[in-house]
Amino acid sequence: MRILAFRPDGLVIPYIHTSMARAFRTLGIEVLELPFPQHEENLQTLKSFASQGPAAVFTLDLPIHLTLKNILKNIKETLQIPWIIWFVDDPEGYGFPECCDPARTMVFCWDREITNQISLRDSWKGIPPIHLPLASDPELFYPQESGRPLLFPGGVFVGSTAHPNPMLDKAIQNSPGFFSDISNLWEVWRGDLGRFPQRLAWDYLEKRTGKEMETLRQDPLVRLWVHAVVYALGIRKRRELVSRIIGEGGGVYGDRGWHEIRGDLYRGEVAYGDDLRRLYNASGFVLDIRQPQARTGLTQRMFDASACGRPVLAEFSREMESLFVPEKEVLTFHTLEEAQEKKEIMIRDPRKVIEMGSRAREKVLALHTYRHRAGQILKALQRFFPGPLA
Repeated sequence: MRILAFRPDGLVIPYIHTSMARAFRTLGIEVLELPFPQHEENLQTLKSFASQGPAAVFTLDLPIHLTLKNILKNIKETLQIPWIIWFVDDPEGYGFPECCDPARTMVFCWDREITNQISLRDSWKGIPPIHLPLASDPELFYPQESGRPLLFPGGVFVGSTAHPNPMLDKAIQNSPGFFSDISNLWEVWRGDLGRFPQRLAWDYLEKRTGKEMETLRQDPLVRLWVHAVVYALGIRKRRELVSRIIGEGGGVYGDRGWHEIRGDLYRGEVAYGDDLRRLYNASGFVLDIRQPQARTGLTQRMFDASACGRPVLAEFSREMESLFVPEKEVLTFHTLEEAQEKKEIMIRDPRKVIEMGSRAREKVLALHTYRHRAGQILKALQRFFPGPLA
Protein backbone atom coordinates (compact mmCIF):
# COMPACT_ATOMS: atom_id res chain seq x y z
CA MET A 1 0.00 0.00 0.00
CA ARG A 2 1.18 3.53 -0.80
CA ILE A 3 0.38 6.80 0.97
CA LEU A 4 1.09 10.18 -0.59
CA ALA A 5 2.24 12.54 2.20
CA PHE A 6 2.46 16.29 1.62
CA ARG A 7 5.44 17.83 3.44
CA PRO A 8 4.45 20.84 5.60
CA ASP A 9 6.26 24.07 6.42
CA GLY A 10 7.00 25.44 9.88
CA LEU A 11 9.28 24.80 12.84
CA VAL A 12 7.86 21.73 14.61
CA ILE A 13 5.33 20.25 12.20
CA PRO A 14 7.99 19.06 9.68
CA TYR A 15 9.46 16.93 12.48
CA ILE A 16 6.06 15.40 13.21
CA HIS A 17 5.64 14.73 9.48
CA THR A 18 9.05 13.00 9.30
CA SER A 19 8.22 10.89 12.36
CA MET A 20 4.86 9.89 10.92
CA ALA A 21 6.36 9.00 7.52
CA ARG A 22 8.93 6.82 9.29
CA ALA A 23 6.18 5.25 11.42
CA PHE A 24 4.05 4.38 8.38
CA ARG A 25 7.08 2.77 6.75
CA THR A 26 7.81 0.62 9.81
CA LEU A 27 4.21 -0.63 9.49
CA GLY A 28 4.83 -1.74 5.92
CA ILE A 29 3.42 1.30 4.12
CA GLU A 30 5.23 2.90 1.20
CA VAL A 31 5.24 6.65 1.66
CA LEU A 32 5.59 9.02 -1.29
CA GLU A 33 6.55 12.50 -0.05
CA LEU A 34 5.90 15.71 -2.00
CA PRO A 35 5.65 19.41 -1.17
CA PHE A 36 2.10 20.69 -1.43
CA PRO A 37 1.51 21.95 -5.00
CA GLN A 38 1.56 25.76 -5.00
CA HIS A 39 0.45 26.30 -8.61
CA GLU A 40 -1.75 24.67 -11.19
CA GLU A 41 1.30 23.60 -13.23
CA ASN A 42 2.50 21.50 -10.27
CA LEU A 43 -0.50 19.23 -10.78
CA GLN A 44 1.27 17.46 -13.66
CA THR A 45 3.90 16.12 -11.24
CA LEU A 46 1.10 15.01 -8.98
CA LYS A 47 -0.58 13.13 -11.79
CA SER A 48 2.56 11.09 -12.36
CA PHE A 49 2.49 10.07 -8.69
CA ALA A 50 -1.21 9.29 -8.99
CA SER A 51 -0.39 6.82 -11.76
CA GLN A 52 1.65 4.84 -9.20
CA GLY A 53 -1.55 4.10 -7.34
CA PRO A 54 -1.37 5.70 -3.86
CA ALA A 55 -4.23 4.48 -1.68
CA ALA A 56 -4.59 7.66 0.38
CA VAL A 57 -3.23 11.16 1.00
CA PHE A 58 -1.89 12.12 4.42
CA THR A 59 -1.40 15.71 5.57
CA LEU A 60 -0.86 17.53 8.86
CA ASP A 61 -3.39 20.38 8.97
CA LEU A 62 -3.96 21.93 5.54
CA PRO A 63 -1.75 24.55 3.89
CA ILE A 64 -2.65 27.78 5.68
CA HIS A 65 -2.19 29.74 2.44
CA LEU A 66 -5.33 28.19 1.02
CA THR A 67 -6.32 31.01 -1.13
CA LEU A 68 -5.31 27.88 -3.08
CA LYS A 69 -8.77 26.41 -2.60
CA ASN A 70 -9.21 25.70 -6.31
CA ILE A 71 -5.84 23.91 -6.41
CA LEU A 72 -6.88 21.75 -3.47
CA LYS A 73 -10.13 20.86 -5.20
CA ASN A 74 -8.24 20.04 -8.40
CA ILE A 75 -5.87 17.78 -6.47
CA LYS A 76 -8.80 15.91 -4.98
CA GLU A 77 -10.43 15.51 -8.38
CA THR A 78 -7.09 14.34 -9.83
CA LEU A 79 -6.44 11.71 -7.18
CA GLN A 80 -9.96 10.50 -6.35
CA ILE A 81 -8.69 8.76 -3.19
CA PRO A 82 -9.27 9.20 0.56
CA TRP A 83 -7.63 12.12 2.36
CA ILE A 84 -6.34 11.71 5.90
CA ILE A 85 -6.03 15.09 7.66
CA TRP A 86 -4.56 15.18 11.15
CA PHE A 87 -5.16 18.60 12.64
CA VAL A 88 -2.47 19.43 15.20
CA ASP A 89 -3.80 22.99 15.43
CA ASP A 90 -7.30 24.47 15.56
CA PRO A 91 -8.91 23.57 12.17
CA GLU A 92 -10.45 27.02 11.89
CA GLY A 93 -8.67 28.98 9.18
CA TYR A 94 -7.25 25.93 7.42
CA GLY A 95 -9.90 25.61 4.74
CA PHE A 96 -11.96 23.15 6.78
CA PRO A 97 -14.62 22.04 6.07
CA GLU A 98 -15.18 24.04 2.87
CA CYS A 99 -12.19 22.55 1.02
CA CYS A 100 -12.86 18.96 2.05
CA ASP A 101 -14.93 16.34 0.25
CA PRO A 102 -16.99 14.64 3.00
CA ALA A 103 -17.16 11.40 1.02
CA ARG A 104 -13.38 11.03 0.84
CA THR A 105 -12.03 12.78 3.96
CA MET A 106 -11.03 11.36 7.33
CA VAL A 107 -10.45 14.04 9.96
CA PHE A 108 -8.31 13.48 13.04
CA CYS A 109 -7.78 16.17 15.69
CA TRP A 110 -5.29 16.40 18.54
CA ASP A 111 -7.81 18.08 20.86
CA ARG A 112 -10.76 16.07 22.20
CA GLU A 113 -13.03 19.06 22.82
CA ILE A 114 -12.44 20.49 19.33
CA THR A 115 -13.08 17.00 17.91
CA ASN A 116 -16.44 16.94 19.68
CA GLN A 117 -17.29 20.42 18.39
CA ILE A 118 -16.58 19.37 14.80
CA SER A 119 -18.90 16.39 15.28
CA LEU A 120 -21.73 18.75 16.20
CA ARG A 121 -21.28 21.10 13.24
CA ASP A 122 -24.07 21.10 10.69
CA SER A 123 -21.46 22.10 8.10
CA TRP A 124 -19.62 18.75 8.32
CA LYS A 125 -21.48 15.85 6.71
CA GLY A 126 -18.61 13.39 6.47
CA ILE A 127 -17.15 10.60 8.58
CA PRO A 128 -17.24 11.55 12.29
CA PRO A 129 -13.92 13.14 13.26
CA ILE A 130 -11.58 11.06 15.42
CA HIS A 131 -9.65 12.27 18.43
CA LEU A 132 -5.92 11.56 17.97
CA PRO A 133 -3.59 13.12 20.57
CA LEU A 134 -0.07 14.26 19.81
CA ALA A 135 2.80 11.88 20.58
CA SER A 136 6.60 11.73 20.60
CA ASP A 137 9.35 10.10 18.58
CA PRO A 138 11.64 8.02 20.82
CA GLU A 139 14.33 8.12 18.13
CA LEU A 140 14.53 11.88 18.70
CA PHE A 141 13.59 12.28 22.38
CA TYR A 142 15.18 9.97 24.94
CA PRO A 143 17.09 10.16 28.25
CA GLN A 144 20.73 11.09 28.10
CA GLU A 145 23.69 10.50 30.33
CA SER A 146 22.68 10.72 33.97
CA GLY A 147 24.81 11.96 36.83
CA ARG A 148 25.72 15.29 35.28
CA PRO A 149 24.79 18.48 37.17
CA LEU A 150 21.55 19.96 35.86
CA LEU A 151 21.80 23.14 33.85
CA PHE A 152 18.39 24.30 35.14
CA PRO A 153 17.50 22.59 38.44
CA GLY A 154 14.77 25.21 38.87
CA GLY A 155 12.96 24.05 35.73
CA VAL A 156 12.65 25.24 32.16
CA PHE A 157 9.94 26.59 29.91
CA VAL A 158 10.23 26.51 26.13
CA GLY A 159 7.65 28.35 24.04
CA SER A 160 6.57 31.65 22.55
CA THR A 161 5.08 34.59 24.41
CA ALA A 162 2.29 34.49 21.80
CA HIS A 163 1.50 33.22 18.32
CA PRO A 164 0.98 36.50 16.43
CA ASN A 165 -2.41 36.91 14.75
CA PRO A 166 -2.70 40.18 12.76
CA MET A 167 -6.47 39.87 12.36
CA LEU A 168 -7.05 39.49 16.10
CA ASP A 169 -4.47 42.16 16.94
CA LYS A 170 -6.43 44.58 14.76
CA ALA A 171 -9.73 43.55 16.38
CA ILE A 172 -8.21 44.28 19.79
CA GLN A 173 -7.06 47.74 18.68
CA ASN A 174 -10.59 48.52 17.46
CA SER A 175 -12.35 47.40 20.67
CA PRO A 176 -12.71 50.21 23.24
CA GLY A 177 -12.15 49.03 26.81
CA PHE A 178 -10.80 45.68 25.62
CA PHE A 179 -7.95 45.40 28.11
CA SER A 180 -10.23 46.31 30.99
CA ASP A 181 -12.43 43.37 29.95
CA ILE A 182 -9.35 41.13 29.80
CA SER A 183 -8.34 42.16 33.32
CA ASN A 184 -11.82 41.33 34.61
CA LEU A 185 -11.87 37.97 32.86
CA TRP A 186 -8.35 37.07 33.98
CA GLU A 187 -9.33 37.57 37.63
CA VAL A 188 -12.09 35.01 37.09
CA TRP A 189 -10.07 32.54 35.02
CA ARG A 190 -6.98 32.50 37.22
CA GLY A 191 -9.09 30.93 39.98
CA ASP A 192 -9.46 27.76 37.88
CA LEU A 193 -7.49 27.44 34.66
CA GLY A 194 -9.33 24.20 33.88
CA ARG A 195 -12.29 26.24 32.62
CA PHE A 196 -12.57 27.11 28.94
CA PRO A 197 -11.80 30.79 28.25
CA GLN A 198 -14.25 30.62 25.33
CA ARG A 199 -17.08 29.85 27.74
CA LEU A 200 -15.95 32.57 30.16
CA ALA A 201 -15.95 35.13 27.35
CA TRP A 202 -19.48 34.25 26.19
CA ASP A 203 -20.84 34.26 29.75
CA TYR A 204 -19.19 37.61 30.42
CA LEU A 205 -20.66 39.12 27.26
CA GLU A 206 -24.11 37.69 27.95
CA LYS A 207 -24.11 39.23 31.42
CA ARG A 208 -22.75 42.57 30.22
CA THR A 209 -25.17 43.02 27.31
CA GLY A 210 -28.25 41.33 28.76
CA LYS A 211 -28.66 39.40 25.49
CA GLU A 212 -29.00 35.64 25.19
CA MET A 213 -25.99 33.73 23.93
CA GLU A 214 -27.75 32.35 20.86
CA THR A 215 -28.55 35.89 19.74
CA LEU A 216 -24.99 37.04 20.35
CA ARG A 217 -23.53 34.12 18.40
CA GLN A 218 -25.30 35.26 15.23
CA ASP A 219 -23.24 38.46 15.09
CA PRO A 220 -19.88 37.89 13.30
CA LEU A 221 -18.31 40.89 15.04
CA VAL A 222 -19.23 39.44 18.42
CA ARG A 223 -17.68 36.10 17.43
CA LEU A 224 -14.52 37.95 16.38
CA TRP A 225 -14.46 39.71 19.76
CA VAL A 226 -14.66 36.36 21.57
CA HIS A 227 -11.79 34.99 19.47
CA ALA A 228 -9.76 38.09 20.35
CA VAL A 229 -10.54 37.68 24.05
CA VAL A 230 -9.42 34.05 24.08
CA TYR A 231 -6.26 35.01 22.21
CA ALA A 232 -5.44 37.85 24.64
CA LEU A 233 -6.26 35.77 27.72
CA GLY A 234 -3.97 33.01 26.48
CA ILE A 235 -1.12 35.48 26.11
CA ARG A 236 -1.66 36.89 29.58
CA LYS A 237 -1.92 33.42 31.14
CA ARG A 238 1.34 32.20 29.63
CA ARG A 239 3.29 35.34 30.47
CA GLU A 240 2.08 35.55 34.06
CA LEU A 241 2.49 31.86 34.85
CA VAL A 242 5.91 31.45 33.29
CA SER A 243 7.30 34.62 34.87
CA ARG A 244 6.05 33.61 38.33
CA ILE A 245 6.71 29.86 38.30
CA ILE A 246 10.16 29.72 36.72
CA GLY A 247 12.54 31.46 39.10
CA GLU A 248 16.04 31.10 40.48
CA GLY A 249 17.88 28.19 38.89
CA GLY A 250 15.47 28.07 35.97
CA GLY A 251 15.47 29.14 32.34
CA VAL A 252 13.06 30.41 29.69
CA TYR A 253 13.54 29.84 25.96
CA GLY A 254 11.50 31.29 23.13
CA ASP A 255 10.97 34.53 21.25
CA ARG A 256 12.59 37.82 22.18
CA GLY A 257 9.42 38.95 23.98
CA TRP A 258 10.52 36.97 27.04
CA HIS A 259 13.52 39.28 27.42
CA GLU A 260 11.15 42.14 28.27
CA ILE A 261 9.25 39.99 30.79
CA ARG A 262 12.04 38.03 32.52
CA GLY A 263 15.36 39.22 31.16
CA ASP A 264 17.12 37.52 34.10
CA LEU A 265 15.82 34.11 33.01
CA TYR A 266 15.64 34.47 29.23
CA ARG A 267 18.21 32.28 27.46
CA GLY A 268 17.30 32.81 23.81
CA GLU A 269 15.77 30.39 21.32
CA VAL A 270 16.29 26.64 21.03
CA ALA A 271 15.76 24.55 17.90
CA TYR A 272 13.32 21.67 17.97
CA GLY A 273 15.10 18.31 17.81
CA ASP A 274 18.53 17.46 19.22
CA ASP A 275 19.05 20.82 20.94
CA LEU A 276 15.67 20.64 22.64
CA ARG A 277 16.30 17.04 23.79
CA ARG A 278 19.59 18.11 25.40
CA LEU A 279 17.86 21.04 27.10
CA TYR A 280 15.06 18.88 28.52
CA ASN A 281 17.58 16.38 29.84
CA ALA A 282 19.52 19.17 31.57
CA SER A 283 16.44 20.50 33.44
CA GLY A 284 14.99 19.65 36.81
CA PHE A 285 11.50 19.74 35.34
CA VAL A 286 9.67 21.05 32.28
CA LEU A 287 6.84 23.55 32.71
CA ASP A 288 3.90 23.02 30.35
CA ILE A 289 1.39 25.78 29.60
CA ARG A 290 -1.00 25.39 26.69
CA GLN A 291 -1.74 27.89 23.92
CA PRO A 292 -5.26 29.42 23.71
CA GLN A 293 -6.17 27.50 20.53
CA ALA A 294 -6.19 24.30 22.62
CA ARG A 295 -9.35 23.45 24.53
CA THR A 296 -8.19 20.21 26.15
CA GLY A 297 -5.40 18.93 23.85
CA LEU A 298 -2.03 18.19 25.42
CA THR A 299 1.02 19.92 24.02
CA GLN A 300 4.01 18.52 22.15
CA ARG A 301 6.30 19.33 25.09
CA MET A 302 4.17 17.11 27.35
CA PHE A 303 5.02 14.04 25.28
CA ASP A 304 8.58 14.99 24.32
CA ALA A 305 9.72 15.87 27.85
CA SER A 306 8.14 12.65 29.13
CA ALA A 307 9.91 10.65 26.40
CA CYS A 308 13.15 12.06 27.82
CA GLY A 309 12.12 10.80 31.26
CA ARG A 310 11.93 14.34 32.60
CA PRO A 311 9.21 15.30 35.10
CA VAL A 312 6.54 17.69 33.81
CA LEU A 313 4.58 20.31 35.74
CA ALA A 314 1.53 20.82 33.53
CA GLU A 315 -1.50 23.03 33.39
CA PHE A 316 -4.45 20.71 34.05
CA SER A 317 -6.48 19.50 31.10
CA ARG A 318 -9.55 17.28 30.99
CA GLU A 319 -7.65 15.03 28.60
CA MET A 320 -4.80 14.45 31.01
CA GLU A 321 -6.50 11.63 32.91
CA SER A 322 -7.12 9.62 29.74
CA LEU A 323 -3.47 9.82 28.62
CA PHE A 324 -1.37 9.99 31.80
CA VAL A 325 -1.88 9.38 35.50
CA PRO A 326 -1.92 12.80 37.21
CA GLU A 327 0.30 13.12 40.30
CA LYS A 328 1.95 9.79 39.48
CA GLU A 329 3.28 10.39 35.96
CA VAL A 330 2.86 14.16 35.76
CA LEU A 331 2.13 16.91 38.27
CA THR A 332 -0.79 19.16 37.34
CA PHE A 333 -2.12 22.50 38.54
CA HIS A 334 -5.36 24.50 38.26
CA THR A 335 -3.99 27.79 39.62
CA LEU A 336 -0.74 29.71 39.83
CA GLU A 337 -0.59 29.12 43.58
CA GLU A 338 -0.96 25.36 43.15
CA ALA A 339 1.78 25.39 40.50
CA GLN A 340 4.14 27.24 42.84
CA GLU A 341 3.47 24.74 45.62
CA LYS A 342 4.14 21.74 43.37
CA LYS A 343 7.27 23.34 41.97
CA GLU A 344 8.65 23.53 45.52
CA ILE A 345 7.79 19.85 46.04
CA MET A 346 9.71 18.96 42.88
CA ILE A 347 12.76 20.92 43.96
CA ARG A 348 12.75 19.52 47.52
CA ASP A 349 12.29 15.89 46.47
CA PRO A 350 14.18 15.30 43.20
CA ARG A 351 14.17 11.50 43.63
CA LYS A 352 10.38 11.46 43.64
CA VAL A 353 10.11 13.49 40.46
CA ILE A 354 12.78 11.42 38.71
CA GLU A 355 10.63 8.35 39.41
CA MET A 356 7.62 10.24 38.07
CA GLY A 357 9.50 11.11 34.89
CA SER A 358 10.50 7.47 34.42
CA ARG A 359 6.89 6.35 34.72
CA ALA A 360 5.82 9.00 32.21
CA ARG A 361 8.47 7.75 29.76
CA GLU A 362 7.18 4.19 30.13
CA LYS A 363 3.68 5.45 29.31
CA VAL A 364 4.88 7.30 26.21
CA LEU A 365 6.76 4.24 24.93
CA ALA A 366 3.77 2.00 25.58
CA LEU A 367 1.01 4.20 24.14
CA HIS A 368 2.10 7.59 22.81
CA THR A 369 4.65 7.28 20.01
CA TYR A 370 4.04 8.31 16.41
CA ARG A 371 4.11 4.63 15.50
CA HIS A 372 1.06 4.20 17.72
CA ARG A 373 -0.65 7.13 16.00
CA ALA A 374 0.16 5.79 12.52
CA GLY A 375 -1.32 2.43 13.52
CA GLN A 376 -4.50 4.12 14.77
CA ILE A 377 -4.85 5.99 11.48
CA LEU A 378 -4.42 2.81 9.42
CA LYS A 379 -7.04 0.98 11.49
CA ALA A 380 -9.52 3.81 10.93
CA LEU A 381 -8.70 3.91 7.22
CA GLN A 382 -9.36 0.18 6.94
CA ARG A 383 -12.66 0.60 8.76
CA PHE A 384 -14.03 3.42 6.62
CA PHE A 385 -12.22 2.74 3.33
CA PRO A 386 -11.51 -1.02 3.21
CA GLY A 387 -10.87 -0.94 -0.54
CA PRO A 388 -7.43 0.79 -0.46
CA LEU A 389 -6.09 -1.73 2.06
CA ALA A 390 -7.46 -4.81 0.36
